[in-house]
Amino acid sequence: MLLVGGSPSLHGSADPIQEVRELYLLATSDEAAIRRGLDAVGEARGESSAGDAALLAAYEGALITLKAKYVFWPTTRMQHLNQGLRILDTLVAAHPDDSEIRYLRLMSCYYLPSFIGRGKTVREDFAGLAGTLPRDRAALPPELYRGISEFVIANGELSEAQIGALQAAIP
Repeated sequence: MLLVGGSPSLHGSADPIQEVRELYLLATSDEAAIRRGLDAVGEARGESSAGDAALLAAYEGALITLKAKYVFWPTTRMQHLNQGLRILDTLVAAHPDDSEIRYLRLMSCYYLPSFIGRGKTVREDFAGLAGTLPRDRAALPPELYRGISEFVIANGELSEAQIGALQAAIP
């Protein structure tokens, strides 16, 4: 089964980052995948290069944030949200031009109710992605790149020039 990026499925994936990506995607609709995703982040830290540390931390933050989707108690939800978003905010501040990190924060905030107050970071992430995605095409798996670009085009408040640049870069 292919989930993201055209690599082998979770069974036998040679790329630990790809496995984390797939588990994150699965966790958006399957609560059990969150624990597996967090475990995969821990394992990937031992197998990946130091350059992947920030990306793995971002997936950890995004997975922690996803926990809020599956709990009943509002205080527990907010604890998960705050913990995960603190990680993502710190990483976006340190790596503002990393499209994948910025996309993880965008997806962690986009569907939140407005009273949570994340509208500003959502707008910042759309604007940031509109600027970074055209040059990051080779840095992301093609299916992931396409999905991010199409989401940004469909939902961001972009200029015609930004839309054109993104559309031109989609594989």
